[in-house]
Amino acid sequence: MNREINIPRDTGTGFLVVQVTTASTAIPLEGAEVTVSGTKNAQSDVIYELKTGKDGKTPRVSLPAPSRADSQRPGTVPPFSTYNISVVLKGYEQAIYNEVPIFDGVVAMQQADLIPVPENQYPDGFGVKRPNLFENTPPTL
Repeated sequence: MNREINIPRDTGTGFLVVQVTTASTAIPLEGAEVTVSGTKNAQSDVIYELKTGKDGKTPRVSLPAPSRADSQRPGTVPPFSTYNISVVLKGYEQAIYNEVPIFDGVVAMQQADLIPVPENQYPDGFGVKRPNLFENTPPTL
């Protein structure tokens, strides 16, 4: 008879840096608000709230991840943890990254290239459509 034995997994530590830019990564964005949260229902709380510096990067933060030794064991448990990342900066569209993998002993770099929102705050660049008005044309109702 086969029986599954629950062996407690060793916990390791992975690291995350988020780099926020615009213009196809050409311009770093300072002051972007980055939120890191868990992906499991029981662990979906916010873990970190960070801001980017002049270089567009957040400070390096540590996150729990399965031990590297777990990747050497057979099974269906992935050798990494996943986290959700949200990036917000006024004047830019929000960026969301779901299930970003974090491995034990590895620094993950998440690139976030934000798209500017036009001054009228409509993503397509157009505001409320106004009809074309021509002189000497009777109004249509």
